[in-house]
Amino acid sequence: MINKNYLKLIRSKKKFKDNNFIYNIIAKRIIDSLDLLNISFNEVLELGINDELISNFVQKKFSNSKITHVDFFHQYERKNNHFYYNIDEDNIFFKENYFDLIFSNLFLYLTNDIDKDLKKIFKSLKPNGFLITTIPNINNIFQLVNCMYETDNYYYNGSYNRHNPTFTIDKLLSSLKKSNFDNPSINSDNINISYSEFKKLLYELKSMNLSSCLKDKKQNFENKNYFNMLENIYKKKYYNNGFILDININIITAWKK
Repeated sequence: MINKNYLKLIRSKKKFKDNNFIYNIIAKRIIDSLDLLNISFNEVLELGINDELISNFVQKKFSNSKITHVDFFHQYERKNNHFYYNIDEDNIFFKENYFDLIFSNLFLYLTNDIDKDLKKIFKSLKPNGFLITTIPNINNIFQLVNCMYETDNYYYNGSYNRHNPTFTIDKLLSSLKKSNFDNPSINSDNINISYSEFKKLLYELKSMNLSSCLKDKKQNFENKNYFNMLENIYKKKYYNNGFILDININIITAWKK
């Protein structure tokens, strides 16, 4: 189960542009998909406020659109055609048959009940409404996950759950179909990145809010010795003229007839 208070805490933290490289790459995948569409979207919902890259594109391409932004916690002021609201992760509520487009970047997997959320998203879309969202693949950042398991075993003779669980493609397709989405599609994308500094790798992943929000997460932070060992293990296993990291994401698109 998700720890609501901790989830709100990490969602409230402002992202720094210097550490938004990964987010921006994934956001570009959403933008490229939307750019191919030749229809008009008037009522738009951003589910999970990450940055303004996608919303700025939507506002430019669909100049008459009104964009509603929702998150578990936000610190944004209302501005022209942009409206900001808080939501409860266990009781997401939207107006029914209201939105033409719903987009979300690395947010929808932060839930205790993906079936329930997708059903509500479906109901909130108008007929011919479009959903596009990105969710981490189960193999996302496997290099770091593997090295943290090994570091945990050295210090604790066992491993902690340090990353938020995500969903298999089969589970996502099943949930989308149960929610009555038409012709759902999931494309997996692998982004291979090389970092000259291990700290930079960690900073960019931190900005993605991938650390565990579960109630049974490790409560105290690790010390310098832990991260020194983690870096040494990572360097031995996944260093080739840089620290290699694979970002694996699923890009989900679906329509409501």
